[in-house]
Amino acid sequence: MAVSGGIGPVEPGEGTESLDGSGGPHAAPRPPRTPPAVRRLREAYEGHRRAFLALGALTCVSAVLAGGAALYAARPRPAPYRPPAPSQVFSLAYVAPAGQDPAPGSAQDPSGAAFEFTVRVRASAGPAVTLERLGQSSRALTTEVRPPLPATLAPGEARDLVVRIRVTDCVHVARNSGLPFLEVTLSNGFEKEDHSYIPGDRYARDLSTALTRACPEDRDASAPSPS
Repeated sequence: MAVSGGIGPVEPGEGTESLDGSGGPHAAPRPPRTPPAVRRLREAYEGHRRAFLALGALTCVSAVLAGGAALYAARPRPAPYRPPAPSQVFSLAYVAPAGQDPAPGSAQDPSGAAFEFTVRVRASAGPAVTLERLGQSSRALTTEVRPPLPATLAPGEARDLVVRIRVTDCVHVARNSGLPFLEVTLSNGFEKEDHSYIPGDRYARDLSTALTRACPEDRDASAPSPS
């Protein structure tokens, strides 16, 4: 029997593939290479997409901040503090005459004082109220206060003041003035106002008695002409 002189190439068996991956009937296909132009387009698209997403996020944040600022600006705000007017917390009360008034023009009273009396002033609430002036409306009378004004009253504080009314013109003194009032000027650091207080019937009676004593009705009567 004749023996073959050589062995031919061994064919890969079924289900096997080249070790170097160089091919073969069952080798996995290589993915196609992306052209450079397409790759650049993809990179540009990704860059634009990221920029667009960042811009959208920034827009959303800006919208949220703008909405918050609008809500903050439109929020209800408390009204600024406004204390009550000084006259609403200030009171003035007539107490009593400050002793027996001497006869006007006498040595005990050369200034012609007609009436001296005590009033009690009080501030019921804050802020502190300052009494800047206390007087009356008649030009025939002048008013003096002791201790001298201004007087500042803390909330809840009461103080007694002595008021002296002097007659300067008996001709124009109103003897029957009904319920005469005292005029004051008040301030509290926020507001200043002029106000009038009627001390009451007792004050009116005592003042009328003092004015009649200071200016009797026959004081300015002309002497009867000789017959």
